[in-house]
Amino acid sequence: MNLTNYYWYFQSAIPERICDDIVKYGHQMQDQMAVTGGYGDVKKLNAKQTKDLKKKRNSDIVWMNDRWIYKEIQPYVHQANANAGWNFNWDFSESCQFTKYKKGQYYDWHCDSWDQPYQR
Repeated sequence: MNLTNYYWYFQSAIPERICDDIVKYGHQMQDQMAVTGGYGDVKKLNAKQTKDLKKKRNSDIVWMNDRWIYKEIQPYVHQANANAGWNFNWDFSESCQFTKYKKGQYYDWHCDSWDQPYQR
């Protein structure tokens, strides 16, 4: 897909207090090992798969779908959709991904969108 704007951002849009609340909440929740698209459907990774995955991504995640978080974030998602000229039409939002990085962890450069939709 060719877009005029590949991203849109707002500077200091969400109050610092709300950001702090989201971070505090995310750190209180049980995390899980983060995976990349190639391993999203695998129930349990073997040692070789884990080693291969960690070449690209070594972090932990929490999935958040709490209404109070969406209430703070979604108005900006809608506004960015309009401002950037994307005009995407959607009927639901996926859970928010909160990533936790310990010292030495990382997520290498990657692209989340492609010129064709995902097969699933």
